[in-house]
Amino acid sequence: MRQVFLFFGLLFCVSFSFAQQDSSFSHYMFNQQIINPAYAGARGLTSFTSIVRSQWSGIEGAPLTQTLSFNTPITSKKLGFGLSVLNDKIGPISTTSFDIDLAYHLRLNRKDHRLSIGLKAGALGYLLDSDKINTSISGDPSFESDLDRKLIPNIGFGLYYYTQNFYLGFAVPKLIESKSFEIERHAYFLVGGLFNINKNFMLKPSLMYKQTKSIAAFDASVLGIVNELFWVGIQVRNVVDTINFKPANNLGTTALFGLSLGDRFSVGYSYGIPSSMTNKGFNTSTHELMLRFDLSARVKGYLRSPRFF
Repeated sequence: MRQVFLFFGLLFCVSFSFAQQDSSFSHYMFNQQIINPAYAGARGLTSFTSIVRSQWSGIEGAPLTQTLSFNTPITSKKLGFGLSVLNDKIGPISTTSFDIDLAYHLRLNRKDHRLSIGLKAGALGYLLDSDKINTSISGDPSFESDLDRKLIPNIGFGLYYYTQNFYLGFAVPKLIESKSFEIERHAYFLVGGLFNINKNFMLKPSLMYKQTKSIAAFDASVLGIVNELFWVGIQVRNVVDTINFKPANNLGTTALFGLSLGDRFSVGYSYGIPSSMTNKGFNTSTHELMLRFDLSARVKGYLRSPRFF
């Protein structure tokens, strides 16, 4: 265990150049594959997960993000394979990424503790709808035609340590940078667990920390799960200026709700308002819907209550 945590710590301290621009989700704990390719196959079953996020409702050109991911274990659960697509629209800019994930799962001991190593490969399609932009200078070079549409390849990697009721992950989903499209590397650190309070109630805390060159952001969540049927929770997020070592006054709070329908289907919803903008007269509520479908029933003993991970 000491070597495993040291390994994660050393990787997390590697010096990269980062930029805060990747899509974020309130339901990150249900959709870790989008960030970490090592998650593919970790649940021990074949599943589909979709998330739709509408941010800052009521503001024209506000971010709208949609994602669909698929992953499955192969070769007696030692390998995991996944596919994912993500579409992100912000004003006149639309990006669509397609990724393939491959993970190798190493069993560490008889208690079924596992360490997974994953690789991500894909491409990002960039589209600028110049018809939605009115510039004060005709033929502004900032909106050159050769940047209107572009396909940008990329690769990434991830690590994922997990037990029946705990997980710890580190990932850099995009390693290749592009100055023209301001694509820079992001590092993610994810940790979470599942704790029995009594026979009918469980707590699921989780944390996602992401780092760029000058800004760090975190999402901390706690879900209360009743009878393994429905859950309710709260999430807080903030951005930290790592150059001046102070919060960026961007605290947001989110309420999460969810329901499991049988052993195969789950639905979740979140509602969030960034408090730093609440008093400025804007309708800045954020809505997010999560759907998950498993092709096979959960496997007890391999990963406890896998639909909650």
